[in-house]
Amino acid sequence: MTPHESTEQDETRNQSRRAAEARVRRRFNWRGNWVANSGDRWQHLKVIRNRHTIRESYIPPDRLTFHLVTVYMGAPSRQQTSFENRNFNILQTRGDVAIIPALCTMRSWYDEVEQDDVYLHLEPNFIRKVALESDLNPDKVELITNFGKRNPQIAQLAQLAFDELQRDEAAMGSNLYADSLANILAIQLLRDYSSHSLPPDKEYVHGLPRKKLAQVLDLIISDLAADLPLSLLAQTAGLSEYHFLRLFKHSTGLTPHQYVLRQRISRAKQLLMESDMSVTEISYLLGFATPAHFTYHFRRQTGMTPSDLRRAL
Repeated sequence: MTPHESTEQDETRNQSRRAAEARVRRRFNWRGNWVANSGDRWQHLKVIRNRHTIRESYIPPDRLTFHLVTVYMGAPSRQQTSFENRNFNILQTRGDVAIIPALCTMRSWYDEVEQDDVYLHLEPNFIRKVALESDLNPDKVELITNFGKRNPQIAQLAQLAFDELQRDEAAMGSNLYADSLANILAIQLLRDYSSHSLPPDKEYVHGLPRKKLAQVLDLIISDLAADLPLSLLAQTAGLSEYHFLRLFKHSTGLTPHQYVLRQRISRAKQLLMESDMSVTEISYLLGFATPAHFTYHFRRQTGMTPSDLRRAL
């Protein structure tokens, strides 16, 4: 990929992001500063971080077509919410989580403090799929509303998703990473906020069968630049996405996303030592969105930048 082609792709992504932001603003009539917005980039998970100072918001049921999870990130703030004929008076503090099922009506009033939230959107069909893969009857599973309570696992997932966008807003992060976060978030919702309890986790003693693991690893290594979807890796192993995540980590000690990054950095070190390719060329060759994204992960794994390694040689 040439720098010119990269610039064109970045502009296309920026246009897609701006169009997605405009659709969301029109849909909810929300005003504020979009700190990050994944737009339509990720298949199963949409992430928005928004700061606003509006005093009142209203969401009719025909607009909330997805399950909404919010994690509050701002200073303490008083919020009053009318939800499905019930009233809530909440003192929001950093890390508080709200779960709002799809097709609900909600009206909220806020005090003068600037609101700062991370919004996580999951489609109902995706929750149904994860429920079915977890041995639950999706027709009997309903998410339970929650306002203003702590859930450190969900708060951490929101922070991880936001951090991934912040590192490279133009590229909107890795699909494999986003797919993994979406599955983990769905399991958390089914476990903690579902009308039917999720069955206990199985203990996986042996991990993936050796042949299946080899097929998955060969697929990853055959094209390190590819942003492989989690669904493809799981399909290769003959498993659901959630069970594949657990078995893959049991077998390798890493998540699929971590394994891909480790292989990319290993290959990058080889190229830095054995070729005269520039850092920019290597970053695009190995599927990193930008040289800065490549440098971030290289330093995180090796303790030095790609240029530092080359100078040391």
